[in-house]
Amino acid sequence: MFDTRPQFQDAPLAHGFTAYDCDIVSSEMPCGASWLANCLLELDVALWKPWGADLHADWRQRGGRRYRYDRADESWRRLLPSLRHGREFDFRAAPVPRLSHAWPATFADTPRVILFVRDPRDALYSFWQRARRVGLAPPEQSFAAFIAEPWFHYPLSRVDFLAVWLRCWQLALAGREHLVLRYEDYRRDAVATLRRATSFLGIEADAGQLARAAAASDFTVAQAAERQLIEAGTLNAQFNRAGEAGEWRRTFDAAMHAAVGRRYDDLNDWLGYAPGQADGESAARGDAEAVLVAAQADQWPRERAEHLRRWLIAAGMSAAAAG
Repeated sequence: MFDTRPQFQDAPLAHGFTAYDCDIVSSEMPCGASWLANCLLELDVALWKPWGADLHADWRQRGGRRYRYDRADESWRRLLPSLRHGREFDFRAAPVPRLSHAWPATFADTPRVILFVRDPRDALYSFWQRARRVGLAPPEQSFAAFIAEPWFHYPLSRVDFLAVWLRCWQLALAGREHLVLRYEDYRRDAVATLRRATSFLGIEADAGQLARAAAASDFTVAQAAERQLIEAGTLNAQFNRAGEAGEWRRTFDAAMHAAVGRRYDDLNDWLGYAPGQADGESAARGDAEAVLVAAQADQWPRERAEHLRRWLIAAGMSAAAAG
């Protein structure tokens, strides 16, 4: 279902949609970006190849930009609860967003970028909880041990990967038309947060449409859909757990604060989050060339790979192996 080749998301390759005109980027760790995606779906914005998933077989064109979603198991409703079997959408011509967890420069630049973020402590904590539920980590593994382990095939720990990824995007967004949306703002005022997104993307929608889209996309709706899918045997593990903003404030102990350290302080300042609560690591460690290999940058146009190399080095990665 998922195609990890960078070129897979170069274009929508759907009738009536020739190119992406904006990017909606989020970390692969739980951050709530699917809420925004589902809101856009409710506002008749087409979502082609969401997060690298090939869903073309699930859509039936009904003429022009009208499509019917045809997937009886409805398994995607845990993330996009509006994807109900048999539902028809009359999609807008624009915007055409590309949803990804990609590094900057993975794709050719689009005119606009939305970066959807969550407090790094909550993102890490939520991922730890999810990993233990789905078997990615043993149930008894501590938070500190979990975030110190490698992020999949990358030469970076989980805690360092998120810091480097965010720092590269901070650098890449300089001078580009962009909007940063925070999970915490969505949980505090969903309609206002959605209004900021639609205004940025040039989507005309009245107050009633925004309210209905936000309500249909709420965490509790996705959680209920997921529960039904688990009960039906379609899914076997829970992704949607608490939906709480600032959960770290009541769950972190001294060891958890120390494991995160100060490595996010500059990012927290940029994103409007509280600084770290304990001394510890203040910078990510790693080699830029090894990260480029893990990111499959050898498959990118050379100029874009060079951009990421520079951002990685600026983000604190070692340039010792650079040729």
